[in-house]
Amino acid sequence: MSEEATQDIGSQEVASVGAVEQAPVSFLDSIPEEYRSEPSIKNFTSAADLAKSYIHAQRMIGADKIPLPGKTATDDDWRSVYKRLGAPDDPKGYEVKFGKDVLSDNELGAFRNAAFEAGLNPRQAGRIAQYIDETVMNARSNRDQQIEDARYNGEQELRQEWGKAFDDKIRLANKAASNFLGNTDLLDTIQLADGRLLGDHPDVVRMFAKLASEIGEDNLEGAPSELIMTPAEAQSRISEITGRGTPYWDKFHPEHQKYIEEALRLREYL
Repeated sequence: MSEEATQDIGSQEVASVGAVEQAPVSFLDSIPEEYRSEPSIKNFTSAADLAKSYIHAQRMIGADKIPLPGKTATDDDWRSVYKRLGAPDDPKGYEVKFGKDVLSDNELGAFRNAAFEAGLNPRQAGRIAQYIDETVMNARSNRDQQIEDARYNGEQELRQEWGKAFDDKIRLANKAASNFLGNTDLLDTIQLADGRLLGDHPDVVRMFAKLASEIGEDNLEGAPSELIMTPAEAQSRISEITGRGTPYWDKFHPEHQKYIEEALRLREYL
């Protein structure tokens, strides 16, 4: 190989080595190793991008900055902060809505005053008002259901006890209550602990039904002329008819069939 060719090859090798040595260094490789794994740095590809982001962040920090009052701050100092955050100038600025009879006018005014003193903005006050409204309405619904369940259970207790005589007993109890009280508004207005009205409690209904039985239906104006027996009354009468030594057991007795039929009729009340 000629000396000139050897010099050309050598020059090319030196150029290649120089090219490798002068390859551009990446942005991450140019910063200290301790910062390279920082997530907020990994997305930057150049120092210019990092500088731009830093400048933007500094401008955002300084934009519309609200200084917090110190420990010695007065209510007026905090009021200016609340206004910057959207609080109205006075309590009437809260346009909150509640369901029917959830809050009285006085209570609504008190709520607005409390929201104003707390420095709430209308959105915050509205969310709290919504929570109060939903809580009260749900509580009412649950209470109404509990009252209805108590009333229904009391009625079913009497229906089971009185059977087919239930309607007659109720009418007699109402007549007795009218005779003794004159005005039954008391029974229809006093509310018991479980929510039922006094007149719906089975013990109260039993009491007036018993009074009606003791004074006799003939003495109660408007009482039914023919009463249906309760299961207990029917059972008592059946025991009398089917007692030992009665015609019920003597098929040769002239009233045997009559006793049989009466016992069958009475069993319908059971």
